[in-house]
Amino acid sequence: MIVHGLRDHSHSFDDLARGLVDRFHVLALDLRGHGDSETTPYYDFGHFILDLRNLIRALRLEKPILIGHSMGGEIVATYCGSFPDVPGRVVLIEGLGPPPFDPEHDAERTIAGFARIDHALLHPGLKDMDAAYRRLRERNHRLSEARARELAVLGTRLREDGTLEWKFDPMLATMDVCGPFKLDYAMSFWRRITAPTLIIHGGESGEFWRGTPGAIYLDADDRARRLGCFRDARFLEIAGAGHMVHFDRPRELVGALRDFLPG
Repeated sequence: MIVHGLRDHSHSFDDLARGLVDRFHVLALDLRGHGDSETTPYYDFGHFILDLRNLIRALRLEKPILIGHSMGGEIVATYCGSFPDVPGRVVLIEGLGPPPFDPEHDAERTIAGFARIDHALLHPGLKDMDAAYRRLRERNHRLSEARARELAVLGTRLREDGTLEWKFDPMLATMDVCGPFKLDYAMSFWRRITAPTLIIHGGESGEFWRGTPGAIYLDADDRARRLGCFRDARFLEIAGAGHMVHFDRPRELVGALRDFLPG
């Protein structure tokens, strides 16, 4: 079961699924407000964990392998800490939360979040598929042209006025004013995970997290502190990959998972 990150969708992991489908029955969900799932009036992190729990129960999955990217990794980790007897194995891709920021930065981000909500209420569209493609390439310069065009098709839908919109609810911006990531709280769930866990970071993901090329995501002490919470964990950093590891180094990611997973 693959769980995507914020403002993403299940089709982002098509390449990863293709690389595993010969050994596993691969499922990828669209969280509420994402992809082809329905929207809700309000979003909270706990609701996404509830979506995952309800899906696992509805499908009667036994010892599922849970893979999460970014916010999806945080969702998977919190779920697995809450229900440690459920997963067979766990994979967290860029899923240990953001680096530490000072309170001033967190306050500024929350204040800026109100502007993002105002912008979301305007709900501006994309002129055409080329505009969607260009936006994707601007956000991730490592994304190949072919993959960007595929994601532009899979990640948008037509509006009544003839423009396109991304397949996520603009009001997910409300999560930007819910306060900063609480590391100590998250670590309390990580300590409860009993399943073997693979933790993967992109070697160049600091650019995403800190907004500066060449920046370091987590310093050595912080990374060791976070990894030390897990009872049975392996850590892998994939060189040349940014935050979107599954786009930037898909073969290396598939290889790492095939080595880690049973069968």
